[in-house]
Amino acid sequence: MTSFRRLATTGALLCFAAADLRAQVIERPVPFDSAGQVVVMTPYIAERAALRAPWWPVSGDFTEARLYTVNDSSYVLTVGRRSGVIERYAITSVDRDAIRAIVSRLPHDVITARNEARNAFVKNQALLGIFAYGPAFSLSIADNGAGAAAGYFVVAGGTFFAASEISRRMFISRAQSDLAFNMGHNGTLAGWAALYVLNGSKRPQAAGAFIGGLAGAALGLSAGRNMTEADAVGSAFGSDMGALIGWGTTEAIRGKETCTFDPVSFVETCTRTLSNRTEVAMILASGIVGYPLGLLYPRNARYHVTPGDIQTLWGTALLGMTTTSAFLGAKSSGRARAATATTGGVLGIIAGDRFLVQRYDHSRTDGGRVVLGTVAGGLMGAGVATLFNTDNPDPHFVLGLAAVGGLAGTIITEHYLDPSSDAGPPRFHVTFNPASIALLAARSPGNHALLNVRF
Repeated sequence: MTSFRRLATTGALLCFAAADLRAQVIERPVPFDSAGQVVVMTPYIAERAALRAPWWPVSGDFTEARLYTVNDSSYVLTVGRRSGVIERYAITSVDRDAIRAIVSRLPHDVITARNEARNAFVKNQALLGIFAYGPAFSLSIADNGAGAAAGYFVVAGGTFFAASEISRRMFISRAQSDLAFNMGHNGTLAGWAALYVLNGSKRPQAAGAFIGGLAGAALGLSAGRNMTEADAVGSAFGSDMGALIGWGTTEAIRGKETCTFDPVSFVETCTRTLSNRTEVAMILASGIVGYPLGLLYPRNARYHVTPGDIQTLWGTALLGMTTTSAFLGAKSSGRARAATATTGGVLGIIAGDRFLVQRYDHSRTDGGRVVLGTVAGGLMGAGVATLFNTDNPDPHFVLGLAAVGGLAGTIITEHYLDPSSDAGPPRFHVTFNPASIALLAARSPGNHALLNVRF
């Protein structure tokens, strides 16, 4: 009898243990701040909060982080990486309280502007609906004004509600919002260009633009999920600048148009080195290749590259174009102007990377103000040059002073902003100390290094 009772008791305990093992563990999401606004930790918020070990175990680049709790005393931190891997870290209540206290002290604009980019995504897609999707759809479905107008209003208005529903159903990071907007309008141009190269008529070209825009926005949402903000801005910059460089290159090599007249058929035939379709195809290819090249820039640089750093390169590219164009003659050909401006823009980007990106870390606001300061200084310089001869201003003088004013505007704006120094790893540096030779010759005690190498 006793053995039977022991066997029954053991069986009951095993059943309870099995039921406990099968019990589902429910993790409840908790915010990072006391106000409950930061549910998703982005790299920007983590950087502004200066989160670090030992209470912040995350190191390296990540896309987003979320915090969960099981029993309000132990916490789990999930971290998404660019490769799609999700890492999980155990966080104690003491560490969680330290993180919450630091994040809660952040300025309100940092949290509201960077936590989720839903508002920016909806606004950007609504703009694309008005200026890209709507016009392309209206031209693709009807030839008459009433039908085209109806199609335009439906798509332009429907884009807002579609974007609002998408933002309600899924979390959208700032990288996704930026990339979806860029690839949305670039996809519209790419769809039109592809159908133009394939010799499509106007309505198929418009349909290609509409489909390309929607596909580009969807691809941007998907690709931006595993990107940081710098990755997304770098990809967009690479595509836009790649298309501009491709355009300048094709204009430089397209050749002069030559026309022949057939007196029998009374038909004039004009030819040149590159046809319009070939030129459009080269620009399209340059823009597509620019996306992966732009992505490699912030990921592989040995210094810290922020989204604001990349924005400053627009100003330096414009400054380089203006500077090189000032040396062109008044009777220079279009090919020479295109080649000179393209070369100047590339040199401006290289100079901006050397003197701005490698030395400082700019926020997005800083990057925009640097570009505006460069443009404002250039306009002032061009205006001053025009005052010397209002009847017939010299283009060399106007562009030269515009370049000087733009450079001054960049320097002055940088001085006012006073951005923080680059936060990347220190670069290789060698210093030579000739005084060590005399100290070694005098056999002075101590360590006397002739060369100091830092990296």
